[in-house]
Amino acid sequence: MYRFSVLLNRRSAKWCIAAICISFFVTCIHWMTLKPQRNLTPARKFAFMKNHKCGSSTIENIIFRYAHKHDLNVVLPESGNYLSKTALFNHRTLNNTKWRNLPFDIFSLHNRWNREEVMILLNEQVPTFTIVRDPVEVFVSMFHYQDKFREFYGVKDIHEMVEKIKTQPSLPVLNKRWLNYVGRNQMAWDMGLSPNIFDDEEAMKREIERLDREFDLVMMAHRMDESLVLLMDLLNWSVKDVIHLDLNRRKPDKSSPLNGRERDVLADWLAADVQIFRYFSRRFDERVAAINQKHSNFFDWIAQSGFYGQFGHVRQHAQLLKSANNELYDLCVLQEVGNEKLSGVFKETSNNIIGYVINEEHKGCSLFAMSEPAFLNIFQKRLLSKALKPT
Repeated sequence: MYRFSVLLNRRSAKWCIAAICISFFVTCIHWMTLKPQRNLTPARKFAFMKNHKCGSSTIENIIFRYAHKHDLNVVLPESGNYLSKTALFNHRTLNNTKWRNLPFDIFSLHNRWNREEVMILLNEQVPTFTIVRDPVEVFVSMFHYQDKFREFYGVKDIHEMVEKIKTQPSLPVLNKRWLNYVGRNQMAWDMGLSPNIFDDEEAMKREIERLDREFDLVMMAHRMDESLVLLMDLLNWSVKDVIHLDLNRRKPDKSSPLNGRERDVLADWLAADVQIFRYFSRRFDERVAAINQKHSNFFDWIAQSGFYGQFGHVRQHAQLLKSANNELYDLCVLQEVGNEKLSGVFKETSNNIIGYVINEEHKGCSLFAMSEPAFLNIFQKRLLSKALKPT
């Protein structure tokens, strides 16, 4: 009888502990749902520094769809899709446009970054952000994007290019830029840094720290979903604002994998960009931790003890975004094809990339795959209409 009583007491104690735990977690969840939500106004004015071959086309499409939806004024040159190529951006270059006197909302086209001039143009201090990528991947992507880029260096493929860099590093052509603006250390160039300091580690460090002060967020191309969660936080946007298709992906047959030695050769040659990438990779991790902390509550603190660590704010919202992107793809994409098979608003400038055949029966799908030239045509017509409208 005594043993039965002890056993009963032990079982009762276990049930009591379980009940307390359940009650505790229910209370925590209830407390979490009662936590006041932020009621912040979504940003409609900002500057995006568009780096070459860093997933920027995908980010730009997100921005363009937002601008299209809210009738925002995108900064455009008189023609083309570059706000500057060789010189740092200067707001006076827009003086020859018919829309020069309009108030601008969004700065997002290719340029050589000059924050002071961008802020003069936008007429206020606005959120600024950019995106970086593994420099080896950036160069390889540029190499395969346009055949003329390969011809500029006088090589037949990326492997011969690496060999030329390794065996003839002092060749003048290696430090020249195709079309005067595309070449070695492209991210550093796009960000407005002088080629004169590309091989000066200390000078680069000072400039990178300056850039860190100038950008509110530097995203990472290989962590796109997390990057977009951080962008949502910066601009007070929702998941629906950053849902996307991956654009301008290189065709598989245009890729030729590099071995470890070849990657090392390129990384050494692209030292300035490597320095930028490593610095902002560390800053990105710090930013993710800060955002997780910013959005944490007591339940998250308990969850992050180990078993429930996957519920961190950034990772949780990145998973939501990934699921939403998959649903978008299933709804809107009929087929992936080479750019040469596309036409109209979906055709880009290079046939070395993959595009999408879109299910146009579903309203809104087209915008997710619309090319940059097609969007710019829409925005230019809007700017002209506003500029020529009688006052």
